[in-house]
Order: sequence, then structure tokens, then C-alpha cells
Amino acid sequence: MKSSRFSLRGIIILSILAMILITTGIMLFVFVNFDMVQDASSSLFDSPILWFSILTVILIVFFMSLMLVISKYIFDPIMEMKKAAEQIKSGNLNYPINYTADNEIGNFCVEFDKMRVRLRDTILEQHEIEKRRKRLIASIAHDLRTPLTSITGYVEAIQDGIIKDQETYEKYLATIHEKANHLNHLIDDLSVYTKEELGEFTLNFERINSGKVLNNYFMHKMDEFKWSKIELVLHKPFISTFIHVDPYRFNQIIENLIGNAQKYARSKIEISTKVVNYHLQISISDDGEGIPNDTLQSIFDPFFMVNKVKDQREKRGSGLGLAIVKQLTESHNGTISVESQIGIGTTFVLDFPLDR
Repeated sequence: MKSSRFSLRGIIILSILAMILITTGIMLFVFVNFDMVQDASSSLFDSPILWFSILTVILIVFFMSLMLVISKYIFDPIMEMKKAAEQIKSGNLNYPINYTADNEIGNFCVEFDKMRVRLRDTILEQHEIEKRRKRLIASIAHDLRTPLTSITGYVEAIQDGIIKDQETYEKYLATIHEKANHLNHLIDDLSVYTKEELGEFTLNFERINSGKVLNNYFMHKMDEFKWSKIELVLHKPFISTFIHVDPYRFNQIIENLIGNAQKYARSKIEISTKVVNYHLQISISDDGEGIPNDTLQSIFDPFFMVNKVKDQREKRGSGLGLAIVKQLTESHNGTISVESQIGIGTTFVLDFPLDR
């Protein structure tokens, strides 16, 4: 379909001019054909010529004013939206529409500008998701390659007959087993994280007694710390109240935080509970080196490590443990917070609403 020869503004201006000309022509026709001639004895104010002239001027002023009003309240905002649409088309989503009059056109401009802002935010969000996806793929490749490379190296050494004594052979097998377990742990963490991200993670909620489940968990956990240089300090009795959680995933949250604290604690890990505003709070503290303030808010990001090289080599972390803890906690309508002081230690606080 071909575009119109005239713009909408031009069509309306021509229409108004045509109305002026037609009105003036009709008045001239009436004036000439009905012998509207001034009588010599009549006053100036009774002159039909005067009234004809006044009426003509009034009509011209009225139509010109109408044209200005239409231009100000219709065409100006339309042109503003046209400029904004051109800017959006060219990729500039930061061009605002400043027309905010309290009328239908103004409301339309405001909604159009909200659409622009929403589109800009959506695109920025998509770019951030894409950047996270690329970082995720790069981190997965790196984290999986490290234990695989070690396993391959030890297996090749055994296959090539380099190992001659039984002690070294068993040592290599133990190392391969350790690396395979580490690899399996990475895959499990990645599976939980991706399923949670995709919304494919299912939880089996139950109404459980917090004191009972914590006592059961730490009764077994204490055995693991018997020969450890890290002391597990339990501030009992644990608060006995009811919470609505998936028992297995609740234990997984605690396990991940205890495992994280165990990697960095120097001599002890402390566990305590309390109820604040109908919420159960579980505190897990360590006396490790602490986390710098500039990285404290990033520790729940996937694959984030304060010192990636050191943490991977010495702590054998996947970088997903705390991200999984945050995801699982929020899936239970809970929250997690962290406080840390350099040289003193770090405290994680889990917060779950009570099931009243």
C-alpha cells in the first residue's frame, strides 16, 4: 500500500484552511446576493459590512487557534513518540518521552515510555543471563577438566607399567578414587543447581520438629569430627519448633554449610539456634580467616570463589555449594545472610518461617 502524499498534520491544516475559505465564500455569497448594503441613515454599528468583517476575523482566529491547539496537544506528542520509536529502532533505548500531559495522549506517551523502559531492562537482563551462561560453561569446563586430567594421568602411569611396587600402586588407586569422588560431587552439585534454575527441582515438604531433625543430624556428624582438628561446638538445647521443609534438602543445606565451614575453620565450628519474630534462625560460625567485605555479597554467586586457585587446589570446592544453599533455602521460603570479619571468622544465618 502506497503511503499518503500528505502528512496527517498537512491534511488537517488544509482542511481547516478549506473550512475558512468555504465559510468566507458563503458569507460573501450571502452579502452580495441579499443586497446587504449599508443605509446612509443607519449608524456604523448597524453596518452589515462591519459585522461581516468581524465575523470573518473571528472565524479566522478561531480556526487558527484550533490548529494551534491540535498541533500542541496531538501532533507534538505524536512527533515525540515518532522520534522515540526511531531511536528504539536504531538500538537506543535510553531516549525518554518527556510529554506527560494529563490527557489521553499524555497517558499514551507515559505507557509508551514504560514499554521502552521495560524493553531496555529486559534486554539488559538477557545480556546478563547470557554472560552468566558463558561464565557457567567456562567454569564447568575448567572444574571438570582438572580432576579428569589427574585421573587420566594416573591411569596412564599404571597402564604404562611405571608403577613397580604395591604401595605406590595402591596410592595411585586411592588418588584416582578421590578424584572420581570429587568429580561425582561436582556433577551432583551441577545437577542440583541447574534443575533449580530450570524450575524442575521437586521438594517433598513435611512438618518437622527442628530440634529433633538437628539432633539427629549432629549425632551422626559428631562422629566425623572425633578425629578432626576442628572442634564442633553445639549450643544445646536446639530450639524445638515446627517448620515446613523437605527433610532431605534441609539436611543438605546444613551439610553444605558445615562442609564449607570445615574447609576454612582454624579450630572450631559453632552451631546455635533461636526464634525471632516467628522465624527459626540457625547460625553456623567458623573461626577462619574471614571474607573481605568487597566480595562478601558475591559468595552466593555460582562458581564464585574468594581465591579460585587456592580454593580449588586446597579446599577442593566446586564453587556451587553456597549457590545451592541459597537456592534451596529460598525454595523453602527462607533466607540466608552472612557476616564476616577478617581474622575472626564467618557466620551464616539460616532463617525459616515457623509452621504454626
